[in-house]
Amino acid sequence: MSAVPSKRLNPFRPELARYWVFVAIGAVSTAAILVRLSDSHPITIAFWRLFLSTVLISPLAIPGLKREYHLLTRKTVLSLTAVGFVLALHFGLWIWSFQFTGVASSVVLVTTHPIFVAFISYILFKERLGKLAIAGVVLSLTGSFIIMAWGFRSDQRLLWGNLLALGGALMAGIYILAGSSFRKRLSLWTYAFFVYGSATLFLFLGSFLVGADLWVNEPAEYMIFLGLALGPMLMGHTIYNWALKYVSPTFVSVSLLGEPIGSTILAFMLLGEDPSTGALIGGPLVLAGILMVAMRGTKSE
Repeated sequence: MSAVPSKRLNPFRPELARYWVFVAIGAVSTAAILVRLSDSHPITIAFWRLFLSTVLISPLAIPGLKREYHLLTRKTVLSLTAVGFVLALHFGLWIWSFQFTGVASSVVLVTTHPIFVAFISYILFKERLGKLAIAGVVLSLTGSFIIMAWGFRSDQRLLWGNLLALGGALMAGIYILAGSSFRKRLSLWTYAFFVYGSATLFLFLGSFLVGADLWVNEPAEYMIFLGLALGPMLMGHTIYNWALKYVSPTFVSVSLLGEPIGSTILAFMLLGEDPSTGALIGGPLVLAGILMVAMRGTKSE
């Protein structure tokens, strides 16, 4: 008789996946603020965020690794490693964008990944783009162009930062689609351990290429790194990865529309950072376009 109540009390039930996605939105919204507070190199920030996340989930991943050992073929491990490389690129590009552009512009542009998800799904899986989705793509691209053009008009450094954020969006789109596929076969902790761990390794190697020092002397920096691991990574990305087994990648992708809104508000309240004129004009167009693309994706759920 005790099995029924325990099932009801379990907060991580498939039918609650959509609601947990909104918890993840709040968690990932703090990422931009924590990155802004750090004085470390972007690759250093990304490395510690993923390294600490990998360490924290290791005790949870070990039992799953033993159970799913037979599923971890050479092809699967290489594919998971490739996803880790994509995740490393996502964080590296996006965190680096903050060196050149503002929170609002960076987070809005990196959130355009549903557009890339739609394009990749069309090319690889032959998912049709209806009129609403096509209009959404055009609207989102128009908004992105306004943000990019405004950056070029006012400061070419802003343009470079916006391009980095857009590159991070492309990597996020690939990461979400790949996660949706693997989560149908692997448990959350097995998937996260391999992907976070391989991303950490790639960032470690990348630090030598860009000359980033992974060791910092200020204890406050490590508190920021830990905050990024516990909040945006474990409560954010890991919940997204869990939800991908139960909801569509489009729903998960579009849910991140809440991130630029939350991040912009937090940046204004905590850092006194006003969004640029380009972000104020183009941002709503980008978000509206992404919403239109997502409406195409949620009809079949």
